[in-house]
Amino acid sequence: MRRSSLTSTSFIRSYNAASILRTMHEEGACTRTSLARTTKMSPATVSRIIGQLMGHGIVREESRIPSSAGRKPVLLRIDYAKLPIVGVELRRNPATILLSNLRGERLERRSCQLGTLESEGLISELAGCIDRLIRDSGLERAQVLGVGLAVSGVVDHEGGRVVRSLDLDWHDVPVAAVLGRKLGLPALVENDANAAALAELQFGRYSETTSFMYLKTETSVGAGIVLQGELLNGPGGMAGEIAHVPVIRGGHPCPCGQRGCLQTYLNVPDVLARYRSLTGEAVERETFFERALGGDPTARRLVDEAAEALAVASSFAGALLDVNLVVVGGVWGTFSPSFLQRVEERFQAVGDRTGLNKKVAVRGSSLGDDSDLMGAIGLVSDRWLNPYGSVPVAGRAGERRGMLLGARGRPLASARQDDLYLSRGETE
Repeated sequence: MRRSSLTSTSFIRSYNAASILRTMHEEGACTRTSLARTTKMSPATVSRIIGQLMGHGIVREESRIPSSAGRKPVLLRIDYAKLPIVGVELRRNPATILLSNLRGERLERRSCQLGTLESEGLISELAGCIDRLIRDSGLERAQVLGVGLAVSGVVDHEGGRVVRSLDLDWHDVPVAAVLGRKLGLPALVENDANAAALAELQFGRYSETTSFMYLKTETSVGAGIVLQGELLNGPGGMAGEIAHVPVIRGGHPCPCGQRGCLQTYLNVPDVLARYRSLTGEAVERETFFERALGGDPTARRLVDEAAEALAVASSFAGALLDVNLVVVGGVWGTFSPSFLQRVEERFQAVGDRTGLNKKVAVRGSSLGDDSDLMGAIGLVSDRWLNPYGSVPVAGRAGERRGMLLGARGRPLASARQDDLYLSRGETE
């Protein structure tokens, strides 16, 4: 079969090819007839696009369906090995890189030691780590659909900028554009809590739950909010920044100057420091939680405080957002089922006192420590599976205008179509 002159990744950006791939991704094995029926395209158009996708090795024929008469229909499937994605959890050493694919299968993971926090130098080092992972996996850059990054801090997702990250000491860094140019690949960046929420929506156990709050805990605290299947960013990328929302009246002092901030009860280094000040003993995280389970009264007290803080935060989510699920990430989500049950019970007590009377389930993350990484993968897969296939990475001038679509294909913003793509030849 003659191959198209276009690269496979540039070809599947087209509306029709993306629609066919999205349908096959959602439904699994399909026939050409069923694809034409679902996508409302003509059989000739479907056959032509399938032929091109097969020429690139992205779609393969699997088997023929038994039929009583006439030609037997052929089942078609996506070959996900031909659709790799790279996800990055970008933080102070080490950053973590994951090779996955459009289906979210975890293929290879690596730690990347970074020698600097200066943005240009760090991005160059990160690009080198990503390039080595791609080459060591037997892939070429041009095969990779894109790179997603999950970063702690305030992120302008559509602009591809880290507005502020205390962890990296970054301010207004256009990380997506810079990394995209260095690799010659589309790049996307998102706040880590939002990325983790997207991961639960796309790949996790809660994919059928259309409205929930993902609460990131442990070393940084923030929330990713999903309402009716859409990730809520806010106009300034600040939606879900709840670390310094006071949840306990007259509670522990916070470095921000307030008392009772959620951060002071869930940030594990703060909890360990409080344990040391009360007992005179410095312990590691694992030892602290073992002692809490073993009945250590001081550790139990601090865990109870965390449960109370989580219950109040959950009540905020129930009242303000009308969600019926709070997903807890980090160690607090995996510490103990009885801990999450206590959070639910205390939330119910808050509801009884306020008359809210709303049931909100509190559950641990279904993706564990991989939530941020899988969210970074989800950023790229979401954009490739939407009807326009738009991946914003750079600011090149262009003439055509279109709608940039987000999760579930809903319009997010007007954008020049040529601004959304980074040429495969634009590398440093």
